[in-house]
Amino acid sequence: MQKKHWGYKGFLLAMITMLVISLTGCSSSANKGTEVTPQNVEKQAAAAATSQMAGAAPSAQGTALSFKPGKYTAKGNGKNGPIEVETEFTETAIKNVKVLSQSETEGIAQGPLKIVPEKIVSEQTLAIDAVSGASMTTKGILDAVEDCAKQAGGDLTVLKQAKATAENKEVEEITVDVAVVGAGAAGTAAALAAEDSGASVVLLEKTAAPMGAGTMAGGMFAADSQQQKDRKQTVSKQWLYEQYMAASDGYMNSLLVRTIIDEAGKTVDWLNASGAKMTLVDAGTGFAFEHIGMPATLHGYQEGGTVAIKKLIKTFESKSGQVRFSTPVTELLTDSNGAVTGVMAKKEDGSHLKVNAKAVVIATGGFGGNNEMMEKYFGKKFTPGQIATNTGDGIQMAWKAGADEYGMTSTQYFAQIFTPEEIAKLAPINKDWYSLTKFSEYPNLRVNTLGQRFSDETKVTLFAVHGAEIHMQPKETEFLILDSAMLNTIKKKGLAAIEPHFSKWKGNRQFYMEFNEPNDTDVILADENRPTDYTPLLDSMKETGVVHRADSLEALAQKIGVDKDTFLASTKQYNTAIAQGNDPMFFSDTKRLVPLKQGPYYAIKYVGRNLGTLGGVRINEKIEATDSDGRAIPGLYVAGADAGGMYGQAYVDFEGGTLGFAYTSGRLAGIHAAGYSHK
Repeated sequence: MQKKHWGYKGFLLAMITMLVISLTGCSSSANKGTEVTPQNVEKQAAAAATSQMAGAAPSAQGTALSFKPGKYTAKGNGKNGPIEVETEFTETAIKNVKVLSQSETEGIAQGPLKIVPEKIVSEQTLAIDAVSGASMTTKGILDAVEDCAKQAGGDLTVLKQAKATAENKEVEEITVDVAVVGAGAAGTAAALAAEDSGASVVLLEKTAAPMGAGTMAGGMFAADSQQQKDRKQTVSKQWLYEQYMAASDGYMNSLLVRTIIDEAGKTVDWLNASGAKMTLVDAGTGFAFEHIGMPATLHGYQEGGTVAIKKLIKTFESKSGQVRFSTPVTELLTDSNGAVTGVMAKKEDGSHLKVNAKAVVIATGGFGGNNEMMEKYFGKKFTPGQIATNTGDGIQMAWKAGADEYGMTSTQYFAQIFTPEEIAKLAPINKDWYSLTKFSEYPNLRVNTLGQRFSDETKVTLFAVHGAEIHMQPKETEFLILDSAMLNTIKKKGLAAIEPHFSKWKGNRQFYMEFNEPNDTDVILADENRPTDYTPLLDSMKETGVVHRADSLEALAQKIGVDKDTFLASTKQYNTAIAQGNDPMFFSDTKRLVPLKQGPYYAIKYVGRNLGTLGGVRINEKIEATDSDGRAIPGLYVAGADAGGMYGQAYVDFEGGTLGFAYTSGRLAGIHAAGYSHK
């Protein structure tokens, strides 16, 4: 399985699942009802057994449940494919729910895969709130259990009744020096750095486990980490600064950018010392082949982002830090002078938590998962960000506390994906459907929905650039066109015969974990040199609306629904440029372009991919939130994707930028917040 990037990292499949589209089922508040622990599940099971002896087990609303006893299996559709579930029933109760098989995303799915089955058993209902950030996985489990209940003759109307719960008005109150909102990369770094700086800290997270872009990224940038120094591969800070300037055209906070560049190397060293293993790798090893030869900026996770952040949290807890999961913050507290004095949050049991704090760090991941905000700031044509839980909560709280809006039109369009609806069609047909993404790495003709060629195809692995190009097309859609000559070559010699991407690292293995999966150049080099027949895969998908097949280019135009004359003119211009060795349209390196010579022809439909937003709150170089005049809001710090000023409209074009800013801004926020709390 080949991968593509999360940031300049992660594989295309990685967030192809489009978690954000599943927002309709996501809950931004804690799950209601009985707290789910192994102990409670055992108690509920015992209670169910007692009630069976009495004659009936009550449902959520008190109505007796009735089933044909036994074990039943069924499947529901998750994010990445089917989720197979076994459900065991007694005559009057759901005794056990077990997930037998699934292909969900590690780092996101572990919450619902554990919690949802437990809640179904403990509460004896299918009216379970979606686990925040993973509603498609939640729904897949619930659908499978519903099917099992139907097989067992259960009354689905009764089983789907919501559990009635009274509002829990209890308030727990705690006092700390620093409260951190959000347990992703930026928030976890902030909490640990504040604790390291002598502050008492609580870390609050609305999801049931560490989540966010940091868990799925490949690594972070730096200029002068100890590894870079040891290998004599330090990167010019002037070069890095110029990359930011080129991407922003000056629409950035230059003092903030310089601070992050200066501090990123220290952040890498600190993260390694704190449990997150990161190793320097060459540019381009993560499929951004246009970066080969650029300075090595990326320090890649060696155990994956989920493991790294969990280890950082464990280190934080070992130093007396408090962590509260499933505890969404609902409000910033301020005094009469406008200084931030803490937060209010909601606990999983519905009660409230009041945190008195001298400083608060907000790091909630941006607003890519909030469709209303996305439409407001990007217009009706937008692709939602790929982390559903990033709904702008922290940004809006900071604004309410007096912070200025900044960077609201910055977002990270990055390469291409399929829609969730398309994946739902592809996954049941062929388990190897994700291999369709391999073609996106090669310089084949791309056309938009009008049939127009619109880019230099040799630059498609400049993912930020090509992602923006797709975003600018009608319906944020492109069709990749390939012919049978290319497929026959791959069948005989492998993908490397089209364009060798990993030969540079033969005998010089590069390794890191991206999207919690190995990115191993030895493995990928062997994979791209393996003769493979993709025709059966493509043919199996030709009725899905994602893959189209036709014997002629004229017929292909009709299949994909574009203007035939425009499409044929585009293919002619493209082929002529290759034949003549000169592309007057987009000035591409014609030696690399793949000609269209032999039918049958195929078109693969991709849509624009947006990793998430990159701004929201004006901050200064101390990571303090400021008002429109640049005056700091006392006690308020904003880090990571909630913070504006690091970017213009587009993502910077070198490897590890987003995660580098997240971890470094988080670390600095924690240091400064701790210092402020001790004044």
